[in-house]
Amino acid sequence: MRRTTIWRLGLAAGIIPVALLAAPTSAGAATTPLTPTVFNDPSGTTDEQSRIRDYVVGLVNDTAAGAEIRISMYTFTDDALGDALVAAAQRGVSVKLLLDGHTTTVDGTEWPKLEAGLGTDRSAASWVMPCPTGRGCLADRGGINHNKFFLFSQVNGQSNVTVQTSANMTTTQRVDLFNNAVTLTDATIYNSYVSYFADLEKYGAASSGLTNYYKTTTSGPFKDYFFPRHEASGTTATTDPSTDTIKLILDNVSCSGGTEIRVAMFAFTRTQVASKLVSLQKAGCAVRFAFDGNVDENGDPHLSDKVESIITGQFTKRVECKEGPTGIGLHSKYLLIKGTYDGKADRTLVFTGSHNYTYGALRYNDEALLKIDDATIYAGYEANHDRLMEYCEGS
Repeated sequence: MRRTTIWRLGLAAGIIPVALLAAPTSAGAATTPLTPTVFNDPSGTTDEQSRIRDYVVGLVNDTAAGAEIRISMYTFTDDALGDALVAAAQRGVSVKLLLDGHTTTVDGTEWPKLEAGLGTDRSAASWVMPCPTGRGCLADRGGINHNKFFLFSQVNGQSNVTVQTSANMTTTQRVDLFNNAVTLTDATIYNSYVSYFADLEKYGAASSGLTNYYKTTTSGPFKDYFFPRHEASGTTATTDPSTDTIKLILDNVSCSGGTEIRVAMFAFTRTQVASKLVSLQKAGCAVRFAFDGNVDENGDPHLSDKVESIITGQFTKRVECKEGPTGIGLHSKYLLIKGTYDGKADRTLVFTGSHNYTYGALRYNDEALLKIDDATIYAGYEANHDRLMEYCEGS
């Protein structure tokens, strides 16, 4: 069952006092509690499959007039969320939505509804805008806007709410794929995302974007990373580990004391990251790896042959999430580190976002990644990873 602990950053982990809970948006109306971690279960009931979508729709429905919602999304075909956003705009919420260009024509797209209900005039309070054809909004090397985040200026009595998920807003993401979402109420991180959103809009409306954008912001236990990140001069997109953010994160791991590394990953092609994970396993870390066993539109496996050749037989445990040619797979993208990191023992770190371990995610796409140093959030992700390792072992 989904965790329903209500939680606010800055307070001790656990349930916050009743006096601090948000009041209903109208007399007798139920609200959607801000929840640090939400995971869908495509093998479960309709409600369990739709946990992430329903959580986001609930927050949209709870957003009052005068507040602002900003969204950047790769694919959008979900009727319930489309309806909720249009209704929010009609009651006076400022709704601003950036979509990858392909989603204006994809089967089942919500584009016509969003275009009619929100408009495309970016001087208005609400609008929807597609990124240019053939690139991301900001990224300008033939990539995509692969983002999947929601920003609420205020909802249910709390301000500066960031929801970062791995899920596109589609039926497939709910019923066929495991996904995750995390919610933060940190003002610095929220404002950093707002600034990133503004740059996505700015360059998405321009004739060209940027080939390098890499920016980070740290706020206490949190850090965000925004992409694309260009390779160093004299190297190529696939041959420069010195600018591979995930490789550099893993370089901070020490295996002394039995550090545990857990990975849940949809697509994985970066050989330097694979080699680093293997070297950490050999150094005494326990690496537990869950991956999607399906193929892309070209018939290539999401776990590339080169990565497969590096990691085969190397980890403490690995499972493939795939049930038949179109069965349940894994779309989450997260890394968990429990142990010694950056010289400090007993760390519990989560790295999650839209960022696959592909060269596209690193070099060519609009992407976001979050580092979270929080025991409550880590516990939620650890439990989800246990579920993946158990379920996908039988795929």
